[in-house]
Amino acid sequence: MSRKWVLVAVAMLAGSAFAAEKQSSAVTPNLDKGTKVLEGAGSVDVMADKLQLQLAYGHFVADGFEVAVTAGLQDDDRYMSTELGVRTEYNIVLDAALVPFVSAGAVWADVEIDDSDLDTDAAVFSLGGGLKYFIRDDVALALSGNYLYATDDIFVDSDDGELTEDEIRFLFSVRFYFD
Repeated sequence: MSRKWVLVAVAMLAGSAFAAEKQSSAVTPNLDKGTKVLEGAGSVDVMADKLQLQLAYGHFVADGFEVAVTAGLQDDDRYMSTELGVRTEYNIVLDAALVPFVSAGAVWADVEIDDSDLDTDAAVFSLGGGLKYFIRDDVALALSGNYLYATDDIFVDSDDGELTEDEIRFLFSVRFYFD
């Protein structure tokens, strides 16, 4: 039953982005200096009791160049991580609805793993890139891939369950741009 409510909430969020009438058929991404952005990404697996959320609030300090504050949470039965940090992102503006970008970031992560009795903090550095698709001038769907490297073994390898210091993470997000 709860899975249906999650799907309804996602459908409503996506529908609200499409609901407003466009003024023209061409989309002009709002990536100018002074623009602010609010980003939300995540996944919920109710049956496996897993939750992953990432929120970001950014500001364009130059045309196409964003600096953002990020916060994240990953939680399941064995693993919990909270993250707080910063990210920079450079958008390659091509006067089209599809915008590629590169990013770099650093977060401070607090990690607890029940199986190994690990309770530690670590700095996590990331490099990545992705694509944004602007469905309106001020709303974009983004897919990003990031390589993360931590100062301690805080990531759990999905194949063998061993702790490791690096991870590759893919995120799908919705981003709202405003002045």
